[in-house]
Amino acid sequence: MSTEIKVRRAGASDRAVLAHLLSDMQAHYGSPDPPGGAEEMARLLTREGERLPFALLAEHDGTTLGFATLTPVLFGGAYQWLLFLKDLYVTEQARGLGIGRALLVAMARIAVDGNYCRIDWTTDAANEGAQRLYDRLGIPRHAKPFYRLSGEDLRKFAEG
Repeated sequence: MSTEIKVRRAGASDRAVLAHLLSDMQAHYGSPDPPGGAEEMARLLTREGERLPFALLAEHDGTTLGFATLTPVLFGGAYQWLLFLKDLYVTEQARGLGIGRALLVAMARIAVDGNYCRIDWTTDAANEGAQRLYDRLGIPRHAKPFYRLSGEDLRKFAEG
């Protein structure tokens, strides 16, 4: 049995498996999964082009067990591109196999090779498993307030 974890960029032929993993993630976090939403997200994450959002897939023994979604962002403070990690998800049965670490290392290589200045992400305060992973890997935490406008707050704010 192989212990090698392979990480690669998702392509159009991966849309079904990526959509399945996206739906699995939504169920894990108790988030809404509107009909067709995961399929559309998979389509958007597998388009070809420069500096578009994309997904990485992690495979172990021929089975896709995790993914990460990243979006290039033009960072005005440095006049450079950064990557924003929106989601990193590993299936329940695959946790502890090193898939999260492999995805993070692959992201770092992409950032270095693609001349991105950094990778940013957040995690919910209650997601202690993710925080333990990042802390164990020595990834520095930054104290920076986080703001969000959504739903009714967004609508009210837009009205002035």
